[in-house]
Amino acid sequence: MEGGKVLYFYLKEEATFKKHVWSRGSLPVIEMDLESETEAGAGSRLACCGVPQYYRKGKDWEKNRLVEVLKGELEKQEADTYYLQPEAAGLAGVKERMPPEVMLRKICRQIPCLEYLVYIGSGTEHREGAFGEEDFREERQMLYRLFQPYLARVNHFTVVTDRPEGYEEFTEYLYEEYGIPASNVRKMDNQFGKAGRTVIIDGRKGYEPPWQIIPQRASYVDLWSMNEKRRQAEKKRGDVKYISVVKFLDTLVKNGYNTIVN
Repeated sequence: MEGGKVLYFYLKEEATFKKHVWSRGSLPVIEMDLESETEAGAGSRLACCGVPQYYRKGKDWEKNRLVEVLKGELEKQEADTYYLQPEAAGLAGVKERMPPEVMLRKICRQIPCLEYLVYIGSGTEHREGAFGEEDFREERQMLYRLFQPYLARVNHFTVVTDRPEGYEEFTEYLYEEYGIPASNVRKMDNQFGKAGRTVIIDGRKGYEPPWQIIPQRASYVDLWSMNEKRRQAEKKRGDVKYISVVKFLDTLVKNGYNTIVN
């Protein structure tokens, strides 16, 4: 998405949609530039929309009512795509989705060093239903777009998956075009990479990271922004830099930014 608008819904705890029975209700929105003029995707906009925890004081949202309100805000903002914070998705009773690619590109630019790259790919529990060739094709294309600006810095690439055939085309491309050796393993039972120079990109929603064998001062990029992984990283590996779209966006909301995000 180039030059479009992303609407981010986040939960506002203890807040109410309607202060009075006769009130129309409103959702606060802060809008900002998502990319600076020098970055790819310049012109993209981000609108952060707070979702009140309650419909009225002491009253939960009625079934489907919150979804209707969110759809209405999506139309009002004329957004090209949207993303729900996991807590907001749970409140609305909708299935969590991976953040838009423009947001994933944004957090990839926070990675300090990308010399040893480990990608947690598809597993048998990765998604509901079968994970077919079309799914792999879309994933390979996404990986290329995310990693392409940094491939000249990568010395080795490892895919953690029990479906290695789905990534053969991508790993062959890395070797042929960039000379990057690649390997695949079913699980991380050994340490990959080196201290301070390893990046783990977690694209598997249900994956449980083996925190004890992750190299020191590694960067852990959680594409699904799972709260439990964030808590575990902070609890078990304070030296590991945990990166996710939700962590990035929540920091923006907390700080009340309304200018260009660099």
